[in-house]
Amino acid sequence: MKDTLKLLCTGDLHLGRHPSRIPDDLDSPELSPKAVWLSTVQRAIDWDVDAVVIAGDVVDQENRYFEAYGAFEDGIAQLDEEGIPVVVVAGNHDFDALPDMVDALDSDTLHFLGNGGQWERWTLKRDDGPVAHFDGWSFSAEHVYESPLKEYELPAADDTPQIGVVHADLDSRGSRYAPVLSSDLRDTAADVWLLGHIHSPGIQIESRPLTLYPGSPQPLDPGEQRSHGPWMITIPENGDERAEQISLASVRYDQISVDVSGVDDPHAATAVISEAIKEHVRAELNVKSLELSLVRIHLTGRTAAHSALVDRHRSMERDLGFREGSVSVRIESIDVDTRPAIDLEDLANGDNAAAYLADLLLEIENGNPHENYGRLIDSSVAAVRKAHSANAYTPLRRETELDDPNDAVAIEQLEQQARVLLDTILSQKEGTA
Repeated sequence: MKDTLKLLCTGDLHLGRHPSRIPDDLDSPELSPKAVWLSTVQRAIDWDVDAVVIAGDVVDQENRYFEAYGAFEDGIAQLDEEGIPVVVVAGNHDFDALPDMVDALDSDTLHFLGNGGQWERWTLKRDDGPVAHFDGWSFSAEHVYESPLKEYELPAADDTPQIGVVHADLDSRGSRYAPVLSSDLRDTAADVWLLGHIHSPGIQIESRPLTLYPGSPQPLDPGEQRSHGPWMITIPENGDERAEQISLASVRYDQISVDVSGVDDPHAATAVISEAIKEHVRAELNVKSLELSLVRIHLTGRTAAHSALVDRHRSMERDLGFREGSVSVRIESIDVDTRPAIDLEDLANGDNAAAYLADLLLEIENGNPHENYGRLIDSSVAAVRKAHSANAYTPLRRETELDDPNDAVAIEQLEQQARVLLDTILSQKEGTA
């Protein structure tokens, strides 16, 4: 038996889906979740791991079943040839597709646990002795409103490491995606919990038990920022479990804030933005597997170029792009949160439209706009919600489960439009002076 147990774990493969916002001229099959899944398989073989663990949502949607099947079959066949077992559970996206896919593959090394929403244990053995116990539970319907831990009754297993695998929403009471609590995980006998469902990777509990969301190995949209890839779990004989992310993703989404205070025109702002991105790439990115960095820019500061930036930021998104070593860097979007280079307090002392806007902006900056502008904010909330509920956005709501707009969203939109309008009024006054 090996002195240290090595597990390569991942989740939320979503085979059949493709990362969003990829520029057409850079898009390729190499940027798909399939490519990262096969890279994960190769890494598992190279490192001779004891098992590969997948925490649900192998398949993205039922209508992409056949695309997912071929990619999954390829990886399982390679692992099977090397004698590396795979432990997998079903999530909310593949609760019905994954059982059929596992049956069709008919692999002796593929272990689907928890079918029908019942906890199930599989034991990894070496030399006829147990090396690790895997306790798994799978979704049996798209929505599960109760914690699966209520039915978790599998016993502790002497000194053999015990690994729980479940697709669940951690510390989110009322979730329809198998809500579980950290306190309940701590009450189990498991040494490690591997969770699916949340695409952003990270350790949730450092120890007793080590609890991890491996996240999507390939990020799928700008909300899934920073580094992605499978995780290596090592469990030495002394039981000191460790987790380390392996950065295999070929796409990375990031957001950086750029202060353009004092910049007089969009051309100067472009230079400032480019330098900020280059510094970010050099300092933050692991470029071994990375092919494309998509950066969301948040512009801040007071600048005379405020209106010009609002007008031209779309063209800047298209035009700003370069290579940093082997990585293509593109702008995913530019969020203009700058302010006109004006004295709002002085301007608010007047009795005209500009004074009204200046006072509104000051109230928003101070955090209490409802006191004097409650009706305006209520109207803004209603307008934003009306736009959000439009039929044109129905597919987007289904895909991303967008939350209903609230006061904060409406105030943010109101603030941006007030700034643009105020800058326009002042520019017109200057032109007629």
